[in-house]
Amino acid sequence: MANLQKNIAAKFLATLAQGKEVDSEKIEKIRKLLEDGKKPKADDFIKIFSAPTGGDVT
Repeated sequence: MANLQKNIAAKFLATLAQGKEVDSEKIEKIRKLLEDGKKPKADDFIKIFSAPTGGDVT
């Protein structure tokens, strides 16, 4: 089962990387979140996608 999840995550990240809507910094954060081993929560994704490109919210 873990291999299936890894394959899906890899394909998802590859698809994101091909598009122009998500920058490489956010893709890397998503990659780390998915590789963490814990079940990601919606709030984790909201933090990634709502953060401005290139930095933290001030």
